[in-house]
Amino acid sequence: MKKIMPCLLVGLLSACSNQNTQDVKTHFIDDGQKHPLVILLGGSDGGNTLAKPHWQPIFDRLNEAGMSVASLGYFGTDNTPRSAAELSLEEIEKRISILANSDKINNNCVAVFGFSKGAELALLLGSHFDSINHVVAVMPSHVTWNAVKTVTEKSSWTLKDQPLAYINAPLFSWQMQKGNVTGEFTPAFEQASAKATNLEIEQARIPIDKNKGPVLLVSAKQDEIWPSYDMANEVMKYLEKQEYGYTYEHIALEGSHYGFDRQALNQVSDFLKQHLVVSCGL
Repeated sequence: MKKIMPCLLVGLLSACSNQNTQDVKTHFIDDGQKHPLVILLGGSDGGNTLAKPHWQPIFDRLNEAGMSVASLGYFGTDNTPRSAAELSLEEIEKRISILANSDKINNNCVAVFGFSKGAELALLLGSHFDSINHVVAVMPSHVTWNAVKTVTEKSSWTLKDQPLAYINAPLFSWQMQKGNVTGEFTPAFEQASAKATNLEIEQARIPIDKNKGPVLLVSAKQDEIWPSYDMANEVMKYLEKQEYGYTYEHIALEGSHYGFDRQALNQVSDFLKQHLVVSCGL
């Protein structure tokens, strides 16, 4: 699995090509029972990268643990916006709810499992919609960032037709452009975060304490794309401060943004089996 990792997490500015415009791929368990649903969300390349055949092990592992799975493209597919700017959280949640209303799914048990920019999205969905109650965020952020790979500086997301507050890491900053040569984009995000005021950080903070279920974070200590380890620690400190009433855990991986491997997948699967599958009575 490690050999294909650069396209697994679809890092914020990774070079993986997007040749898949499929909106959604489903792999539902069909045994006459209603199973919990896990929604996979890829990163900033857009499309539906996780629907590609080499990601089938994720579907299979979660199926083995008793979960139905769907990978969902949220921009850059045939029937979604082309740009990553100001994407409607309501529209994304509506598409998840349609999948959850299948007669094969227990729609009281829905998890989102996002990678990189998709981890930011997963945390936001868990924060704002009661239909989602379990969150797995791989290489996450504690705040909302600007839309990636866009020339104009806009929020990535909207809620109730209003752009969410965000921290701006401009595409054309020196640190970001330097990263195109060195492959190290983390300094650009660290610099943007350092320039932000405390008020701006709090306004952009993802209110994951509003979620109503377990949260699992997976970060990389040597993340070269953005500082996922530090940002995951910020999420953990925030949940502790808010006296969050559900399980929340942080798995810190040694290595890079693309270090999510089979062992980490097994840890995620075990977490979801313990908390999501058991809560559904399966």
